Amino acid sequence: MKLCIVGIGGCGGKLAANLLENQDTPLMGKSLGSYICFGGVKGMWLEADVQETSTQTFFKALDTRLDTYQPFYFIPHDALPSESRTSRLLQMKYGYDLKKQGFFRQAEFLKAIFEIFDIDREIQETAIEETSFDNPILRGTWANIRPYTTLAGTNDGRNSHGLCDGILFVISLGGGTGTGFINPITSYIRSERSAYPVFVLGVLTENGKDFQQNTEESKRDLSAVISMHDLLVEPRGKGIDGLIIVDNQILKQRFGGNYPFMDKFIYQSMKPMLAERHFPGEDPGSLAVRELFLENLNTPPILVPCYTRGKNGNPVEGLVKDALTNGRLFGCEPRKAEKIYIFARGFIDSKELQYAAAAQTELDPEKIAVWRNVGNNRSNEVLILLRNPYGSAEAFKHEGTVEHRLHRILTMALEYISENRDELLQAGMTERTNLALEAYFYGKKGLRDILTLALSRIEHGEKPIFQDPLNIFEVLDAEEYAEVKAISERSLEEGQVRAIVEELLKEKGLLKENHCTAL
Repeated sequence: MKLCIVGIGGCGGKLAANLLENQDTPLMGKSLGSYICFGGVKGMWLEADVQETSTQTFFKALDTRLDTYQPFYFIPHDALPSESRTSRLLQMKYGYDLKKQGFFRQAEFLKAIFEIFDIDREIQETAIEETSFDNPILRGTWANIRPYTTLAGTNDGRNSHGLCDGILFVISLGGGTGTGFINPITSYIRSERSAYPVFVLGVLTENGKDFQQNTEESKRDLSAVISMHDLLVEPRGKGIDGLIIVDNQILKQRFGGNYPFMDKFIYQSMKPMLAERHFPGEDPGSLAVRELFLENLNTPPILVPCYTRGKNGNPVEGLVKDALTNGRLFGCEPRKAEKIYIFARGFIDSKELQYAAAAQTELDPEKIAVWRNVGNNRSNEVLILLRNPYGSAEAFKHEGTVEHRLHRILTMALEYISENRDELLQAGMTERTNLALEAYFYGKKGLRDILTLALSRIEHGEKPIFQDPLNIFEVLDAEEYAEVKAISERSLEEGQVRAIVEELLKEKGLLKENHCTAL
């Protein structure tokens, strides 16, 4: 398995820099040979803020003239010209400014923008006239990722040997840039190859206020649950194939808040999965891993990583026990896992790994898959991914469980929704956007209702936690319209509100007699 690493946003960029570090010996800052990442992976960093890119030195500005690989950064909205008619039209109709530096630190920002590009024919046509593509942001982004994947194949004159057979997006689950980008770009990938493996490594930010970004925990938790909801409810073959979650709160306690060291530890933990020196017959490829991640599931699983490293010759039982007991990167109860996937580096017997994990979790050995990579002769490493290790009633009351952690962030997110209406319905947005946002957050079957139901499902030990997709620019029928109007605190004239709703429906080609007839 060889993955294309795509870091998105600030946290994603820092982690990607570790994953893409040059393994070749440098001299005077230059590589003595080709740029070689661990596992032969390749990748890049997607960022929305030019200032963020100017304060780092690892990633280079994208230069398509270079023949050799080097990790580069790409600013997606640079796909639109500086005086973009598409951007001006989007701002005029919806209030979103695509050409501003950086994005709002809210997951719904990019979510809304990509929905608009999907539904608004006028914006699509303007973008095609201006750039030849109906969604130049996604098109430009995928055009830069694709050459490093096997999907490039012979279409661009390259041999697929050495190219990546899957993608690992790396994001923070509490930010804004990365969280709203993955599902739209995954849909783009799926339109070309429905089964192409796409995985996500998502880092949940720690408790308390983030003083660097000056954001409260509840606001970051709202972004986190929006992100997790959207990633985990897409049907099989339309969304991602697995969400690997890491809790920075655990790493902060373990490493005393040394963030560079925390990032390096996440990288170290992922090395058994990324290594390319496989034992004979144990290189399944990303597609086979994808199939096992999704086996008997209709939606993507949560995968909790557990990692340990020990001296060569240490008992396998001790390594597995240490990984499951002390090496969890997200609080969980391993015995609740549906399936287990083990990636190992070193000279370890695969059957011993399988039966040691079965003994620790009481899981049928047939539900435990093992892949080994050759390591060095000094140490052995074990990465264990636990699939959906949650689902017990009352477990949310016990610290150190998936249920407890997710219950906390759901509660905080609901608190933020209840207390920050004015911020969620942002100044500068058009009335049509704020009407859509109000329905999304506060309407019947809106986000508040979905998260309340998810909280109940956690408390009752039900799987999956999230069930139904939710878009911001949904079609409003008469009943939903009346409810949104009833809870609205704005003083719009009746005709203005109706005109906004009808215009939204017309743009979707969905204006029918039974829509809004009760108004």
